[in-house]
Formats: sequence, structure tokens, C-alpha cells
Amino acid sequence: MKLTTKYFLMALFACTMLLAGSCKKDFLEIQPKGSLIAQTTNDYEQILNGLFLQNTVSASIYLGDDVALQNNYLESVPLRVQRLFRYEDMVYEQNELPQEITAPTGYIQRLYLFNKIINEVMGSTQGTDQQKRQLLAEAKVGRAICNLAFLNDFSLPYNPASASADLGIPLITAADVTQTSFTRATVKECYTAIIKDLTEAFPDLGPVTHRRRLSKMAAEFFLTRVYMNMLDFASAKTHIDGAFAELSKSTIPLALYDYNTVLDENAAGSWFPLNFLGALSNLPLAANNSQIIYNISTTVWNFNFADCPVFTPQAASLYGDDDKRLLLYSDTELFGDLIYPKKVRRYPNFFLDIGPSLPEMYLMRAEIKARGNDLIGAKADVEALRSKRMPASTAALPVNVISDQQAMVRFILDERVREFALSGLRWLDMRRLSVDPIYKDHIIPKHYLLDADGNALKTYTLTPKRYALKFGSLMVNQNQGLVDNQ
Repeated sequence: MKLTTKYFLMALFACTMLLAGSCKKDFLEIQPKGSLIAQTTNDYEQILNGLFLQNTVSASIYLGDDVALQNNYLESVPLRVQRLFRYEDMVYEQNELPQEITAPTGYIQRLYLFNKIINEVMGSTQGTDQQKRQLLAEAKVGRAICNLAFLNDFSLPYNPASASADLGIPLITAADVTQTSFTRATVKECYTAIIKDLTEAFPDLGPVTHRRRLSKMAAEFFLTRVYMNMLDFASAKTHIDGAFAELSKSTIPLALYDYNTVLDENAAGSWFPLNFLGALSNLPLAANNSQIIYNISTTVWNFNFADCPVFTPQAASLYGDDDKRLLLYSDTELFGDLIYPKKVRRYPNFFLDIGPSLPEMYLMRAEIKARGNDLIGAKADVEALRSKRMPASTAALPVNVISDQQAMVRFILDERVREFALSGLRWLDMRRLSVDPIYKDHIIPKHYLLDADGNALKTYTLTPKRYALKFGSLMVNQNQGLVDNQ
């Protein structure tokens, strides 16, 4: 198959380049130069350490109901981004392939490399059985994460009533460049495969030792997300508790930052001053960010359209005036003095870490507790986060929330918007809420193109079928058995 073979070969080339830098002289003498293959356990570890495995092309950043576009900057926005924002049926031209799948950091390359480790590492040389089993486990978690993201882009949300019939993604388990048939499994089959990979990995996973290596904590986190997507909050509770149980075992710092301090420009250890982009200059590097469990990075924008994506006036209205999280965003255009209207703001950094994090763990556990009617426990988790985001005088939950289950869940869903605006996580929430019988009305299924005064100039409505992107005619034509979404 021309398409997939091409991108698998790109992955194989990347694998070869990784190994080329770590091979000893005797290895080169055995294998002809330019034809290097993985043999030792260390070779497979070098593949797993490849930074591109922690980078991804994200569509979700432009799909959530927390994002708007400013019309006065629209001309510079790439067509792909505009079409995603408009919830159009066709994001890609007839001669284009979906970047989410076929880019150098897309799903095809990452699945190839994870499958290569899964299928071959136990037969590698010069490593202990424990080392091999740990690499196998980490690769299974990586494959599960990749497949979950793939599903979030190209399948409908998990609906218990229709998951056995809804089309998911092809479940690719072989590192085979000659594979030519890619039939889509059902959504239920895909979730079953993801759960299997994660649970099989548990016995051989260790604590968090580096934010670019997968751990049991990361696996528990993603299994929690899986069960929340399935609206199975009892199972989700087991695994969020498992994730928190791993917190004390970490060998590197894991803790919430206190924004009352790090976002105070006069405090010791402040993340200020601002750089020329309007971004904070002293933010910790991704690998040192104590709130992050595992690094997964994506590009948010480039200079051509830095000023266009902003969070909506509705999202802006969720923040209190003393919410320090607002300081992570910029209220002015990149090159100029324009102050955005209606308190909307843009994300000022090029890159964003969208990997599993402590803030999301607290909010996931709070939501699970609230849905189980443990309102005291939910309150404690939300306030534990909020106390690090604003002065103590405003961190406490409103009185009308703490005794009302639905009000508590809705407050937590709003808190997720406040914590993760413009990160793409709102789109993941919209997907699971769209099939939730109680909270589906928390979604605003529209996008707004804003005029210079922050008013809606145009409105684009999300239809249920566009919870799944289309593969496009070129990918369908070049992949035997692949059926496109409606």
C-alpha cells in the first residue's frame, strides 16, 4: 500500500537514525553501514527515548468550545485550522493526507515504533529479562495512548448504546511496512484493546523517574481517562486512586505550583518577567515541570497566526478577577498594542505540554467523587487545586455548590475550562459529555468568529457526526478496506 508503506518507511528511517548514534564499532562491523537494525536491549531503549514519540499533531486545540478566532487576523490562519474551527466535513484537499496520521510525529510513525518494541524487545540481546519486560510494558502504554488519541480524532465518542457498531480505528499491531489492509475495528473493540495494553503493562511498570519515560502512574492516569470516556466512573475511581497511590513513589519532584507565588512578579522564584511574545520567561522546562507526569508536546501556533486563536468571551467570564491562571495568557496582540476585547486572551507560547498532569488528576478525582455523591471529597480536591491558583479568600467553593451534586459536577467541569483553556482538553470533555444523559447541556456546540469588538461576526455549529474527522479521499483510496466517516 503506497500511503502507509511510505510513512512506515519514514518511521524505519527514524529508528535507524536513532540507533546510528548509539552503535558500537563491533555492531557496525556486523551490520552494513546504512542498514542498521535494533538488536540489543539498549537499542530498543534508544528508540523509546526518541523525543518525537512525545510530540504530536493536535486537532483538538482548535475544536473545543473554549476557542474563538479573531476575524481581523483570519487571513493568516492555515486552511486546515480554519476548516477544523468551522467544523467542516472536509479538512483536507483531495490530494492531501491527514497530518494527524501521516506527519512525522503522527500516529502511523509512533505506532510503528511502539509495535517494533512490543514485538521484538523480548528477543533482544545484552539485557536482563526485567529490563526487557519494562521496555515492553512502556511500549504497550505508549501504543494505548497513541490509539486513544487516534480514536479521539477519527471516531465518534464512546456511546455504551452503540459502541459495538460504531467504527473506530484500524488496530495496527505489527511493525510491518508491507501491510496493505486496514479495516476499522469497532469503538468497543478499540477500547478493549487499549484497556488490555494498559492492564497488561501494570506489573512491569515502575515509578515516575523521568517525564519522558512512561510509568505506572501514567498508565493509571490514562486508564482513568478511558473509563471516564466510557462513563464508567466506578472503574475510573479504582484507577485514579491507583494514580494517586504512585505519587509518593516518584523519584523526581511531583507537586502543584502555587501560582500565588510563581505568578507574583515580585516574589522569589517568580516566572516573570514577560518576553517579547508576552509569554513568561522563567517557566520551567517541560522535563522539569513538577506538575507534569509524562511529556506530550504539541505546537499551538506559529508567527503567522499567533494573534488569531483566543479563548471565548464565555470562557473568559468563568474566571474571577484574582484568578492567577489568567497571567499565563496574554491580553494583547503579539506585535502591537491592541488589547483584546471582552477579557479574551491568547496562549503566548509556541508549544504546549498536553501530557498527563497533577492538576488534571485532582480534577478527575473530584469529578469522579462528585458523580459518586462524595461531595465532601470532591470539595477537598477542587479546593486543593484552587488554593494554588488564587488567594485563599476566593479559593473556597460557593455555598450553593457544596451541597448539590449536579451543581458540584458542573462547577468541576467549569474548573477544567479555567485550568486548561486552549489546551485541547475541552474537546475531549465535549466528546464524553455529548453522550452523557445528564451533563450534555454543558456543551456549547458552536464556534464564533469574533469582530474587533469581541462580538460574534459568524457562527459555526458542530453537528454530531463531526465529533469524528474524515480520513479524506486520498487516504481512503490508498488504504484497502478503510471506510471513511460520514
